[in-house]
Amino acid sequence: MVVLLVLTGCSGGGTGGSGASTTPTMDLSEPVISSAGGPCAGGRLPVGALADLRGAWDAGASQAQALATAWQEDALLIEAQIECAFLGTGVDVKGRFYSGEARSFFSSYTGVTTPIDPGVPEPPGLDPAAVSFPRLAETLLAAGVDPAAEIHPTSGINIRYNGTTTPFGPPDSPGETVIVHVIVVTDGDQRDIFIDTRDWEIISF
Repeated sequence: MVVLLVLTGCSGGGTGGSGASTTPTMDLSEPVISSAGGPCAGGRLPVGALADLRGAWDAGASQAQALATAWQEDALLIEAQIECAFLGTGVDVKGRFYSGEARSFFSSYTGVTTPIDPGVPEPPGLDPAAVSFPRLAETLLAAGVDPAAEIHPTSGINIRYNGTTTPFGPPDSPGETVIVHVIVVTDGDQRDIFIDTRDWEIISF
């Protein structure tokens, strides 16, 4: 197949995440901010438009998977990154895949393949169904993020599995779960946020 998912890895440094636990209570089945041009109209992705991403995610993930399958039939999505298209108005879904047959990684965005180091365990697959953009929006808004705040244009939305052999997220992040990372930008201020998709709680760090 987040796509998604570069998946470029993000570290837990930066400006720091919220230490408060948030339980989404809002109904964001429809975006708070909508645009006829789509969630990335104008090349920017506001938090209030995140609920609009489902269609772009599904289409982008399918396209990325098709490219990966053409490379190796057993290609498995392991990381994803979603961002607004560079110099465009659409949504880019960048996937990183793994093939056990080839013992290599593949980027759907660049076409580059990289062999896995000898002795390194095979990475777990990423289930795109674990990602809910309305729940992501709910969690961010419940934490006090302004609907007009924007997802950082170059880091985008990163989706990865945090496992024993594939660590992702701040120290002491819950293991064996899919974690979503975003940097939200409000009036020039940036805030790193990691979210556990099992309960859509912000991970304190």
